[in-house]
Parts: sequence; structure tokens; C-alpha cells
Amino acid sequence: MERKSYYVTIQGGTSNGEVRGVKGNSSYDFEIMATEDEASALKELFNEADHSDKLGYMHAHFFSNVRDTADKDHQQYDRLLCTVYETIYELGTAQTRSDIDEMEIIPRLKEERPDSEYSTGPTMLQGKTGGQLNNDNR
Repeated sequence: MERKSYYVTIQGGTSNGEVRGVKGNSSYDFEIMATEDEASALKELFNEADHSDKLGYMHAHFFSNVRDTADKDHQQYDRLLCTVYETIYELGTAQTRSDIDEMEIIPRLKEERPDSEYSTGPTMLQGKTGGQLNNDNR
């Protein structure tokens, strides 16, 4: 599949992020070069993170006596957020990679998340994109 530019916004509107195929007049945080499948997989990661964030809110505010559940929700959200940034980094342009390196967000997110049975990672995209993400044509 052919790679093209997509524009990624983190915390766009009421969701955790947005992936657009057209630059338009809206601001964006990162530019990536991705196939349609890779862009769709990133959108799905944003949807999963949004769902996890909402579950964490609900468990923390309405079921506060079940502390472990809310903690697991927050850990899952953190892992998904790390996976989002790792994916953006892998698919990112040179400027995007430089920006993420400068932010030092991936090492900080990895420090926050101990590996466990709830972990996700870039390999999560293997099934959705038909193989490893690669850095060609960027």
C-alpha cells in the first residue's frame, strides 16, 4: 500500500486524538507517513485510549471502593498512550521523531508503566497492518 501524509492531533476535542488525511486549516501536533491500514490502526488506538480513559473516570468516581479496578484502568490508559506515541514515532517524519525525542515522552511513559498481562505495544499493530511497521519512505 502507498504511504501518504496524515496529520495527528493529541487531545483533539472530546476524544484523545485525531488522525486526518488532509492538513486543512486546523492545527496538528505531528505528521506521519502511513498506509491507510496504519492510519486506521492508529485511529483505533485512540478509540481504545478514549474508552479506557472513560472507564477509568467512571470507576474512579462511581466505584471508588473498588480501587484496583480504577488503578488497572489508569495503567491500561497509560500503556495505550505510550503505544500511541510509539506508533506516531515509528510512522513519523524526521521532524515528528525529533519533536518526540525532544519531549522525552516515550521513556517517561515507559517508566510509569510496569509490564504486565495488560500490556500493549507496537506489535499490537502487526495483525492490523499485515506485518511490522517499517520506516521506509520517510
